[in-house]
Amino acid sequence: MQEIFVKKYWKEEDIMFYIHFQNDEAVRQIEITSRRKVLLTLDNPQQERSMLYDQSLSDLDLQESDFITEKEFNKAWSDK
Repeated sequence: MQEIFVKKYWKEEDIMFYIHFQNDEAVRQIEITSRRKVLLTLDNPQQERSMLYDQSLSDLDLQESDFITEKEFNKAWSDK
């Protein structure tokens, strides 16, 4: 199983996204804004206006710097 972790800033909406992919499918996602932090999973794919990323990893325009470690993702997941 291939596991990939991505951190991407969406400037237009001022949102930081962290996405955990398994075999090209998003399985966990964090959305951080100045007002809130949303955690999404396959079991909980939607909260209010936030939805778990439903496209493939290859659909994202990623740079080398967008890839992070599992440790960095898990730290963001568990930080309050």
